Amino acid sequence: MTEAVIDLTKIGVTFKDGQQTIQAVQDVDLKIEAGDIYGIIGYSGAGKSTLVRVINLLQVPTTGRVVVNGQALQELSPVALRQARKRVGMIFQHFNLMQSRTVLGNVVYPLLGQKISKSERRAKALRLLKLVGLEDYADSYPDKLSGGQKQRVAIARALVTDPQILISDEATSALDPKTTAAILSLLQQVNRDLGVTIVLITHEMQVIKSVCHHVAVMENGRIIERGPVAQVFTAPQAPLTVDFVETSTNVRAAIERITRTIKLSELADDQELIAFKFVGQSTKQGIVSHLSQTLGVDVNILFANIDQIDGQNVGDMIAIITGNLPAFNQAIAQLADQGVQTHVINEQDVKELVD
Repeated sequence: MTEAVIDLTKIGVTFKDGQQTIQAVQDVDLKIEAGDIYGIIGYSGAGKSTLVRVINLLQVPTTGRVVVNGQALQELSPVALRQARKRVGMIFQHFNLMQSRTVLGNVVYPLLGQKISKSERRAKALRLLKLVGLEDYADSYPDKLSGGQKQRVAIARALVTDPQILISDEATSALDPKTTAAILSLLQQVNRDLGVTIVLITHEMQVIKSVCHHVAVMENGRIIERGPVAQVFTAPQAPLTVDFVETSTNVRAAIERITRTIKLSELADDQELIAFKFVGQSTKQGIVSHLSQTLGVDVNILFANIDQIDGQNVGDMIAIITGNLPAFNQAIAQLADQGVQTHVINEQDVKELVD
């Protein structure tokens, strides 16, 4: 088992707001292994940003123990804590660049207190600007850059102190989809080439499934579900996780659209509207087509989509099946161990979507 570079135990964070006590984080245990890309997802107010600020003790927990890179941070002296924090880089949604400094000046800034020469600082910053694709912008100022370029500068700046951990707190939420994809690809490269462990905070499942290996889902200050991304994505347990997954795959929107024009009550006795999920090798096989031919059922495909989650193919399909339904459902159920899941869409499903 790989060593845990982040080990949070029984973390609680409580704030006082007048007479009111707010429990931002409640009884959270979290271990993140070296070299992982670990996503923490939740809606606004879930406690995810507060939790990650605990990782470098920018937020001191009310209860619990914080061990990062093998050091119990609460036991460190102020000087030792400052040194420990240099091993944890952070990037944010709004970049936090200094407008009065050039791109190179922004990247160099964290090194100004270190005992290295000006030429060494410059050389190191330029190497990182090359890594993020901005070596030609070293003398430019932030106001001349696009949002994606500003975030690349922020990433280079976060890496200049050679951190072992990089925290991305909603770093792509202000960017357009194309730029978001490019930044996520860059973070994957940083993880792969530099071996930096990445903790990625977001409210978008699309971001999680694009780059993360593991994910924790937060709600009301607690982690309600966690595990490998492919596992959580294909078999979500908590209602909030189901909501995130269905939204990111467009399955929920597809069901809403389909059931506005096709009423379940008007389907014939030998018809069902079925949602299929195919995982792994089952995405490459014509399973439904084969059963259609062997059982003599008709398949009217109304929606289909395929994704790759942490290197594993995952497909979704919604179709009206007409014919010998008992035989079809029995045959498809026997394929569960091959990565095939089905759900007959009913009136309760439609009601929950409308509500």
